[in-house]
Amino acid sequence: MLSFLVQEYSGYGQSYNFINYGISDGLAHEKVLDFCEDKFGNLWIATLGGGLSKFNGLTFQNLTIRDGLASNYVRDVMVDNQGNIWAATAVGISRYDGRQVRNFNIADNNDRENSVNVIYEASDGNIWFSAPTGGIGKIDTKTEQIEVFEVPGSTPNDKVIAITEDKHGVLWFISAVKGLFAYDGSGFVNYVDNSEFKGYLLSVCADDNGVLWLGSNKGLLRFDPARPKVINDFFPPLKGIFIKSAIVKDTSNFWSVSAYGIMQYDHGQVRTFGEQQGFTNLVVNNIYCDREGIIWVGTDGDGIYKLSNEIFVRYGREHGLHNYFITSILQDYEGKYWVSSYGGGVDVFDKGSFRNLSTSDGLSNAYIWASTLDKQGNVWLGTKGSGLIRLDGENYTYLDMEDGLVYNSIRCLFSDSQNNLWIGTANGLSCYDGKSFYNYNVDNGLYDNTIWSISEPMEGKIMIVTRKGFSYYMEGEMKKGFNDKKVFNKRVNVALEDVYGNYWIGYSGHGLLRISKDRKEYELLTTDNGLTSDLVYNLIFDDDGNLIVGMERGVDKLFLEGKNEIRRIKNYGKTEGFKNIQTTHNAVYKDKEGNIWFGAPDGVFKFQPYKEHPNRVEPVTYISGVKLFYHEVNWGNYADSTSNWHNLPIDLQLPYNENNLVIEYFGSSLNNQPEVTYKFRLLGLEKEWSPLTAKSEAVYTNLSPGEYTFEVLASNSDGVWNEEPATFKFEIVPPFWQEVWFFLLLLVLIVAGIKLFNDYRVRANLNKILTVERIRAEELVKVRKRMARDFHDNMGNQLASITVFANLISLKLKDKSDEIDELLKNIEKHTKSLFNGTKDFIWSIDPESDHLGEVFTYIKDFGEDLFNNTNVSFFSKADDLTRKDLSLPSGWSRQIVLIFKEAMTNALKHAQADEVHLDLNLVKNEFVIVFKDNGVGLDHNRLGKGHGFKNMRSRASQISCTVEVESKIKSYGTIIRFRGSIQLEPKNEKLRFNN
Repeated sequence: MLSFLVQEYSGYGQSYNFINYGISDGLAHEKVLDFCEDKFGNLWIATLGGGLSKFNGLTFQNLTIRDGLASNYVRDVMVDNQGNIWAATAVGISRYDGRQVRNFNIADNNDRENSVNVIYEASDGNIWFSAPTGGIGKIDTKTEQIEVFEVPGSTPNDKVIAITEDKHGVLWFISAVKGLFAYDGSGFVNYVDNSEFKGYLLSVCADDNGVLWLGSNKGLLRFDPARPKVINDFFPPLKGIFIKSAIVKDTSNFWSVSAYGIMQYDHGQVRTFGEQQGFTNLVVNNIYCDREGIIWVGTDGDGIYKLSNEIFVRYGREHGLHNYFITSILQDYEGKYWVSSYGGGVDVFDKGSFRNLSTSDGLSNAYIWASTLDKQGNVWLGTKGSGLIRLDGENYTYLDMEDGLVYNSIRCLFSDSQNNLWIGTANGLSCYDGKSFYNYNVDNGLYDNTIWSISEPMEGKIMIVTRKGFSYYMEGEMKKGFNDKKVFNKRVNVALEDVYGNYWIGYSGHGLLRISKDRKEYELLTTDNGLTSDLVYNLIFDDDGNLIVGMERGVDKLFLEGKNEIRRIKNYGKTEGFKNIQTTHNAVYKDKEGNIWFGAPDGVFKFQPYKEHPNRVEPVTYISGVKLFYHEVNWGNYADSTSNWHNLPIDLQLPYNENNLVIEYFGSSLNNQPEVTYKFRLLGLEKEWSPLTAKSEAVYTNLSPGEYTFEVLASNSDGVWNEEPATFKFEIVPPFWQEVWFFLLLLVLIVAGIKLFNDYRVRANLNKILTVERIRAEELVKVRKRMARDFHDNMGNQLASITVFANLISLKLKDKSDEIDELLKNIEKHTKSLFNGTKDFIWSIDPESDHLGEVFTYIKDFGEDLFNNTNVSFFSKADDLTRKDLSLPSGWSRQIVLIFKEAMTNALKHAQADEVHLDLNLVKNEFVIVFKDNGVGLDHNRLGKGHGFKNMRSRASQISCTVEVESKIKSYGTIIRFRGSIQLEPKNEKLRFNN
């Protein structure tokens, strides 16, 4: 009987989605005895030697003797209705409340007398445990007092190994010798004695109907307290099997730990999971089902295993497959699967086992690239280099280029609705109607001779995908179709046309492109839009019309609506059971049951969409921490109010200068924690929710004083959101200068200050106006005097010029009177004066005046003459003026001279200075002439507005130079800077000016 059961329960040779976690992942120890789940959705794991491990779906945190735990040897773990974690250890009981550990000793003697095997919380909140002496212990959670009960007939070696409570509040216990007994509140009653049972009871659990399920070395028993004399009511499918423990919700579906690993009973079917199914071959200690329905298994040295779904099933060499590099898959009319590989021929999968066909069985080539099934049920294989193979039962037919095939290396095969066989190769396309080959290439309808894939989007319409475009065969004619250069400027791996006429194009590294039927909308999807990878190998639609995408890093499902518009993208990787990660190009097939098969470099995967049950359990979302300025904070220093489990004050008040917060949050979903997404907002600052994010923290800087409420919602991998957000309230207290009283005081001070400032400004403006008016009056007198003198001198000079002409005439006259001689002398005198007035112009015409040194010397001589016999001292200095490469363009010298003559004249007339300076500086390709005095200076508001300064700037502008004036009334003098640029000639190395 036992051997029959082993065969019946062994199951098919296939691997399921078991995910293993061990020490390398952060687990404290790989001997695991028990599990429980806290109110935050964390999984707590009891280890035999490593203490407790807490797993949040991403990382492990460990609690050991260093943190106060009684012992690292933890045999049982549970969570009470207050959220406290209780651990039964080899040295007593430990309770962890999230902040600190409280230990309970059962005896005052040695450690052995404090050893506890199992711990359990009753419905009244009291904690029951197995006493080291063989009795039963109870901790009153209100008083924290320990009471130990002696069980009649028990011995110190007969320790309790399991505790449960039924729906009537009766506590049930199992011990190794005594068997099953109960405590009804007043005493202990024995129900099943192991000697009478003639076996060993190992575990007990109660279902929702109050029936007890007992694990034993003889199978799984049902025990109804209403019929206590029935002690051999075995559950038939598991009779004779060593059952260590079980999880029973109802009699239609439960899990148990057996001698063969773990077993599932599901509506009449029993399945065993062992090493061949992707599980372990070590002893299993415990099994646990969390709130999301995930099965967790603790092993004796192999860590923990997680089985969250059966969406993907894998077949590899350990199941009989002969080669890992799978290239093609199909299902024949008998239901057999033909799995082709590169170098391994074909493996035929039938009734749970593989049979290999290779060259020794009649194949012409073991390197198979493609396969298809025709209407007669014949299997066609496309080889690398040997053409076609047709398998008709046990008969083989070979077709190659000698028979008319376009090329012997075949990439893809397709049997259409008319029973034509289409063969895509690296050098063209062939169509075989059963008698003859019809070949196509770039000369008769193809865009390119390299064929990627062939499909039939609608009956009678064959789509041929090449690397440069799509061609169609319709109504007996091959026609070129679509080859938009924007689409085919990148490598296309796969493409198809859906029933609505949309194109779906998978690229090698550039994502997935959707083109609408009217070819006006181009939508590119990449990893930025939610794809697992940008390298697409396979495209196929499931029975629900969703697009399944095989990639180099997993499988994605595109949920479509309307005319195949994308509603949502779901990723499938290791967490979902697709452990291989990579699919192989064109190795995809949908069978009659709706399974989608993928070839991979290390086996074949069966994707079962109908077994995908959306996770309707919302994440457990909570605020996990708050940091100030990115640093951890002891919040006990900030508030006296009660703190929560994560040691955050319920009402938090912060001073105004501690307003940079990092709020950490977490949404626990052990089913697929990496796919949990969040949205949040800070009421008091924001009204709208944030964009979706995978980050588990929100950063707020420079928050203004006020009251705030942070809210966060989490969504699991199937889009189920929290109905209510997790919240955290806090207040930033304003500084004293933002209080009302301070604003009133500040307002009074401001009003008083404005009045004082206004009075001062009125007095200052009045004094300024009086001073300006006085200066204007003085300047007006001086100007009138100068104008009168200048006019007088000018008129005198003009009259004197007449005498110069008279002197010239006197040279011609030999006999003249004294009167005529006197008139002629006056004319001569006026002529000399007129000549002196025009000598600047005459000098500027002389080419020698074009040298910068000559210009400076001329200005210097003018200054010495001008300031000679005055009370003004004149000083001058210049850099090296002997250089011959300081020539100036024609016309520059006159303008420069006039500028500085006017400057010197103005200084002499107006500056009231006793010292003036004229300097020439040469810096690389610039020269600067500076004239400055130590006079009274000029008013800043009038600086540069006089006619003299305007004339200077106008003259400088005419020769592409600049004049700068600096001065301030009643300050030290006026400075006038003239700047010009020169440039060395490239050939003769002369300097020239930039105009």
